[in-house]
Amino acid sequence: MNDIKSLGSESIGKLLAKYSIPAVIAMLVNAIYNVVDRIFIGKFVGEGALAGLTVVFPVMMIIFAFASLIGAGGASLLSIRLGENDLDGANKVFGNTLSFGIIVTAITLLTIRFNLNALLGIFGASKDVLVYASSYMSIILMGFIFQMISFILNSSVRTEGKPLLSMVAMVTSAVTNIVLDYVFIVAFGMGVEGAAYATIIGQFAGLIILGRFYFTGKSQLKVTRHDLKLDFKIIANIISIGFATFVSTIGTSIAMTFINRSLSIYGGTAAITSMGAINSLYTFFIMPIMGITQGMQPIIGYNFGAKNNDRVMQTLKYGIIIGMTFSTIVFSMLELFPNQFLSMFLSKDSSTINVAVIGLRIFIAMLPLLSINLMGVAYFQSIAQGRTSMFLGMLRQFIVLIPLILVLPNYLGLTGVWIATPIADGVAIIITVLVLLWNRSKKSDNRNSISMSAVS
Repeated sequence: MNDIKSLGSESIGKLLAKYSIPAVIAMLVNAIYNVVDRIFIGKFVGEGALAGLTVVFPVMMIIFAFASLIGAGGASLLSIRLGENDLDGANKVFGNTLSFGIIVTAITLLTIRFNLNALLGIFGASKDVLVYASSYMSIILMGFIFQMISFILNSSVRTEGKPLLSMVAMVTSAVTNIVLDYVFIVAFGMGVEGAAYATIIGQFAGLIILGRFYFTGKSQLKVTRHDLKLDFKIIANIISIGFATFVSTIGTSIAMTFINRSLSIYGGTAAITSMGAINSLYTFFIMPIMGITQGMQPIIGYNFGAKNNDRVMQTLKYGIIIGMTFSTIVFSMLELFPNQFLSMFLSKDSSTINVAVIGLRIFIAMLPLLSINLMGVAYFQSIAQGRTSMFLGMLRQFIVLIPLILVLPNYLGLTGVWIATPIADGVAIIITVLVLLWNRSKKSDNRNSISMSAVS
C-alpha cells in the first residue's frame, strides 16, 4: 500500500521518473517490435505484403480502441478510488473492468471475424493486398482476448504502484514477438501468417507475467466473485472516462481509411507502401510520448481523488515539457535523416523511397508540439472529465483531419493527403492549449471564491 500512497507524497519529478521511464521503455520496445514486424515483412515477404499490413492498420486500431476504452477508463476510475482511500470501491472497479472487457472482447471478435473481408475492402484493400491483409487479421483476432486482458492488467498494476512489473510484461511480450518474427518469417518462411502468430504468442507471454501477480495474491486489489458482477453505474463511468481514448483511436482508424483511399487514388501502391513505412516510424517515436502519459495518469488520478490540485497541475506541466523535449529531438532526427530511417523498410533502389521521404517530412511537421494535445486528453481523462477529454480526442481525426482529407487532395493531389495531418494536429494543439488555460482559470476562480467565503 506504501507504493500507492507515495503518489500523494513523493516529489512529482521522482514519481514521473518512476512511472514514466518504465512505461517509455516498454512502449519503445513495443514500438520496436511493430517496426521489426514491418521490416521482416517488407524485406522477406515483399512490398505487397507491407501494403497489406498498412491496410490492416485501421482494423487493428478498432481492436485497440475497445481495449483502451476499458483499460484506460477503468484505470482512471481505479486511481481516483485509491486516492479517496476506498479500497472496496477500487476492488469493485477492477472486477467490473475485467468482466466488461471479456464481454466486449467476445462481441468485437465475432463482429469483425464475420465481416473481415468486407471491412478490409472498406478500408482500402485492393485485390493484390487483400490476401495478405485477410490472412494476417484472421490469426490476430484469435489473440484479441490476450490483448484486452493484458491492457487492463498493465493499466491496473501501474495504478497499484508497480510500473516496473508493467514494463517487464510489455518487454517480455515484445521480445518474444521479435524472436518469433525471425523464426516464423525468416527460418520457416511463414510470411504474414508467421508475423501474426508471433504477435499473439508474444501477447500471451506478457499476460502470464501479469496474471501471476494477481493470482498469487501479491496485489493490493482483491477481486471476489461479487466484484465481477456488472455494476452498470461503474460500467457507465468506465465508458464515460475511457471514451476519449476510444474515440481518438477509432478516429485514427477511420482517418487512416480515408488516407489510404486518397493515397491509392493520388499515389497508387507506392504511396500506400510509403504510408506503411511512415506509420511505422511515427508509431515508434510517438510511443514514448504515450509512455509518459501512462506514467502521468495514475499520479494525476490519485492526487485528484485526494484533492491535491497543485500536485495535479505540476504533474501535467512536467509531462508536457518532457514530451515536447523528446518529440523535438525526434522531429529533428527524422527531418535530417529521412532516407536512413525509411530504408529500414524500403529498398534504397526503389522509387517508393522518394515518395516516402516527401510524405514523412510533411506528415511529422507538428510532432514537436503534439504532446500538448495527447497529454491534455490524458489529463482530463484522469480527472474524470469525460466530455472534455472526448472533445479533445475527437478534434484531430473526426472534426478536422477527415474533412481535410476529403477536400485538400482535390486541389493539391498527393501533397494534399500528406499535409492534412499536420494541419489537423496544429488546430488540435491550439484548441487544447485554450481549453487547458480555461480549465486553469476556472480552478483559480473557484479557489478565490472559497478564500473570500472563508474571510467573510
